[in-house]
Amino acid sequence: MPPEATTFDLVSVNPGPGEKKSYELDLYLPPLEFAGREYAFVPDVVAARLDLVFTGEGYHATISFICRLEGACWRCLEPADLDLEVRAEDYFELELPPLAELGEDDEPSLYYTRDGILELSAWAHDAVAGMLPPKILCFEGCKGLCDLCGANLNEAQCGCERPSDSRWDKLKEWKPEA
Repeated sequence: MPPEATTFDLVSVNPGPGEKKSYELDLYLPPLEFAGREYAFVPDVVAARLDLVFTGEGYHATISFICRLEGACWRCLEPADLDLEVRAEDYFELELPPLAELGEDDEPSLYYTRDGILELSAWAHDAVAGMLPPKILCFEGCKGLCDLCGANLNEAQCGCERPSDSRWDKLKEWKPEA
């Protein structure tokens, strides 16, 4: 059974305006789905640091942690891992006015808070998702799988005969001018 999501009670902090408080905590990172594939954090609970600066109406928050993400390589489906050093910053208001009172340029900042509780696991999960590379590979030069037989091209050439594409035959006649 996975651990519960990590949360933090912003209301209980009670600092003075401009005061900074730092907390060391264990942060649960739920699995991440990326392009239809599931990637797991190993371990799924990591040491994190949360820094809060009270502004009078809310908190400027910074979370930082190091994590490892494991799953399948996008090209060959072999195990792949990615080590990340994550640092995310955001501003969280203590109370949000009703949407009807928000101005045209105002944006709600409570995506990760509810009733003064900061949902750290969700915020950290999305921070990781925002910094992922376009493809998670087992190694940089991964050759992937043969599209005809499915052989892993990192291990050996498969020997499949590729049908020629007649649409390119006219280019074989082309000779560049010297």
